Amino acid sequence: MEQSGHESLEHNAWSQSLRYRRPFEENVAPIDLQLLVTENELMTKSDILPPDLEKTLAAVGERLHSGRSVKAELPAVLAHMFALPAASISQADPAIATAANLTRWRPKPAWYDKLFWLHLSDREQLLRLPDLRYLFIFHRDGRMREAALQRITGALESPFLFAAVAMRLNDWAQPVRVAAFACAKRCFPLTSAEVIANAAASLVLHQDSWGRWGVERQAMEETLARPDVAEELARILCEGQTGPVSRIFRLVLKNSSMDPHLPQLAADARQPWVRAVAVQAIVDMRAAWLVGREWQWIDKSMGRRTRTPKFDFRDIKLSIDQAGVIRAAASDPSPIVRRAALTAVIQHWDGSREAQELALMLRSDPSPSVRERAAFILSRISESVAPHDRLGIPSR
Repeated sequence: MEQSGHESLEHNAWSQSLRYRRPFEENVAPIDLQLLVTENELMTKSDILPPDLEKTLAAVGERLHSGRSVKAELPAVLAHMFALPAASISQADPAIATAANLTRWRPKPAWYDKLFWLHLSDREQLLRLPDLRYLFIFHRDGRMREAALQRITGALESPFLFAAVAMRLNDWAQPVRVAAFACAKRCFPLTSAEVIANAAASLVLHQDSWGRWGVERQAMEETLARPDVAEELARILCEGQTGPVSRIFRLVLKNSSMDPHLPQLAADARQPWVRAVAVQAIVDMRAAWLVGREWQWIDKSMGRRTRTPKFDFRDIKLSIDQAGVIRAAASDPSPIVRRAALTAVIQHWDGSREAQELALMLRSDPSPSVRERAAFILSRISESVAPHDRLGIPSR
């Protein structure tokens, strides 16, 4: 029986989703097949730009191409552009350049065109319109990106603009990286913590893959080390309910400025994984974050090996009531956090009486992994002579 075009497209979308479905996807949001059909599977870079922005960018591009002033169109472009989310920066970069026709080549005007209006090059436009510097960060001509960055001063107004400047710290052109570093040194200290934290929450997921920056990394590290930025990041991590919040948390733990906020995150973060990571960091008095993957031998004689996560570490030098954190974690509503509490007791075992009490409290826990850890603790206690009076993890 012949299928309609809509049914055929829906069937293809369903087939593709099964073909590329990864194993063990129980924690992955289910694919909305109807959404795939109605919104079109074949997304283009321009789809990430709102229609109003794309329309105004096209108008600017047309005028730039013909050498006419973009003074009238520029305010609307910047208003829409500054409202973009910082997380979209890597996709928005080429999309903006394409939509606004920010090419490095422009046609030379015919001699008779010069008789009727002043033909402006992109550089002349930039000299006449200072705010064009924010758009020309995305120019395909590195000399224009460099000139734009050299003209940016003061506080950056939006997370998207902060992300745009930060991305240029890893630009493929070395003069642009130098200009971006100087721009960051001028602007980042003046930019509000709210703007920086909202941008950094997405930037930290990608910046370790930036292979071209060197000394330029210093600008980001100094900015994320600001206490007010750490406080704002802690608020975002506490309130985040969806997305890779725990991954972001591990990455920002590189900075010791996050340490004072660990007890709050262990108690109040909405995502259980964030609470569990905070508990682990407090108990170990060590922050850990993923830096990549490395090969590990399974059987060297047979040439069998596997890729395992590789972590970097730093010590946490702060006085925290570790025992109190573990007691609170053992009563957490989430089995992920309760499991982290018992894992902490096992790792730092001292045969304590309170460890026995926690294990007895959780030996009938609904979660199998929590029950297993509680049983292990009780088996260890039964092998010992007499439990001590205090938790094996001292308060500091």
